[in-house]
Amino acid sequence: MTSKMIRGVVVAFAAAAVFAASATSAAAADRRVVVVNDTNHTMTNLYASSVRDSRYHGDWLGRSVLRPGESMVVDFNDGSGACLMDVKGVFSDHTSATNRYNVCRGSEMDFTGN
Repeated sequence: MTSKMIRGVVVAFAAAAVFAASATSAAAADRRVVVVNDTNHTMTNLYASSVRDSRYHGDWLGRSVLRPGESMVVDFNDGSGACLMDVKGVFSDHTSATNRYNVCRGSEMDFTGN
């Protein structure tokens, strides 16, 4: 094998390693976000899905609710590796609010208004 061929193999291996590391870091990103209810109504449900998915899945609050002024840490890790999520909060007055949020970069998601 010539030195040119060896160098090509090394470059290809290094590129593959960089690609794998970046994919792993996105997959391993911390998706815990503090969700803050800065509204006048209790948040009864919190739905989220990858922006690539047209449907919301599950209720991330579970049996909990967020009263006005309360906050809680939510781990938005849905196993998809997605960072950009569509998030919908549903409130006790039957209104809702949606946010598009990068759960890998942000640390706090505020729901305001109503």
